[in-house]
Amino acid sequence: MSVSLPVISLELDKPWERLNSHVNQTARVTPRLRLPSWGLRLFVTVFIVCSAFATTNVVRETYLSITLAESYTVRVDPYLGLHPDLFEIPGRGSYINSNPGASFLGAIPYVAARPAMSALFRAKPSLVSPKPAAAYDDPRPNRTNFMNRARARGLDVKLGIAALVTSVGLMAPLAALAALLMMQFLLHRGLTQREAATWSLTFALATPVLFRSAFLNQNLLLAYAIWAAYVLTVGLRPRAPDAAIPPATLMLVGALLGFGVVLDYSAAPMAVVFALWIFVRHLRSSGLAGLRSVFWYGVGSVPPLVLLFTYQWAAFGVPWFPAQRYMPATDLSVIGWNGLSVPTVELLVGNLIDPRYGLFAFCPLLIAAFAARRRLFPNTGDANSLPWIAAICVSLYLFSSANQFANLQWNTGVRYMVPAVPLLFVAAVPVLRSWPRLLTGVLVAASLIVSALVSMTRESIP
Repeated sequence: MSVSLPVISLELDKPWERLNSHVNQTARVTPRLRLPSWGLRLFVTVFIVCSAFATTNVVRETYLSITLAESYTVRVDPYLGLHPDLFEIPGRGSYINSNPGASFLGAIPYVAARPAMSALFRAKPSLVSPKPAAAYDDPRPNRTNFMNRARARGLDVKLGIAALVTSVGLMAPLAALAALLMMQFLLHRGLTQREAATWSLTFALATPVLFRSAFLNQNLLLAYAIWAAYVLTVGLRPRAPDAAIPPATLMLVGALLGFGVVLDYSAAPMAVVFALWIFVRHLRSSGLAGLRSVFWYGVGSVPPLVLLFTYQWAAFGVPWFPAQRYMPATDLSVIGWNGLSVPTVELLVGNLIDPRYGLFAFCPLLIAAFAARRRLFPNTGDANSLPWIAAICVSLYLFSSANQFANLQWNTGVRYMVPAVPLLFVAAVPVLRSWPRLLTGVLVAASLIVSALVSMTRESIP
């Protein structure tokens, strides 16, 4: 009996062993039901939320996007009189009083949407036929005037759709891509997937990114160019402070800053700071040979600048001056065609804390950037980047405070300082992570609430 029991036991175990083996093999070959990656979920979430907050606000850049897509021209003659920043040069036609970069980008989704829009208007011609004047419940008379002028020309629905197309087709996906880049950047600085995704979602929804994504806006597009240029300079995977930046990368940084100028001339002072940063960085490792790095940076900036000068030449007959130089005399003529003066106290204060357009009034969490230490993220190669973040933001701040057109922000919300948001956020994240959770929670919650409210109402914070 004592000899046969083990044999019987082994025989009885074999079927279960075979069953277990079969189950294990099946488990290995059967695909598991998995949630999408953190990155995909972040991208889709930001895209949906920004699209949900899209508005039908029509800006001057919208008109150039339409004429580029429909008529392949930089003239906006059919829309003259609908916006105060559309002006006519006798004998040359009508143009927008702005740099063309945002319109160039906005034309891309508009081209994609044209077949559907054309089919809609063929099926329902009344949408694009002239309409009688209507009442518009808004205390600002210019909005009623614009609506009824657009209705009289049968353009009200078309312009509204164009605004939505450029928001959902350009601004929302770019906001999602910027948040995804922020997540990857933070992951390579030691944050967990959950942490990086949470802070990146905060970047997209609790800062002016959400507010400015609602319609075509050159200031937010410039913010994305600055953000991408910063990541390339320090490296998505942290680059050692004395490591040389490859020429191809330097050319790409130059191209981003060059296109930044095509978007808005406020990019010019930041482009100069980037050039100094690149020179100083390479000077330490290769001496005066570091001038080669600035050369490659300059080479990258040439194509977009040629594009800008070509546009200005085609529009105004002279490549060297912006549109403001050719604006006819208006109530703003006292500002001067370039709008620049010494920085004024009103704008120095207002650009930061004015409840109508101040950056820190719209996004309190960015105040934490002032407490950032020299080494942003421990054990990474981002050392020495904080002073350059400060220099880039200060150059924008001084330029915006010297640009008297910034006084017009009172009815459009935070705008001129928006390009500084990504860099200030990067500086603020390590501080917010180190502060007591209650304090961080209050700042983030306040920023999120303000962001949601102003994005819904398009009004000042009060």
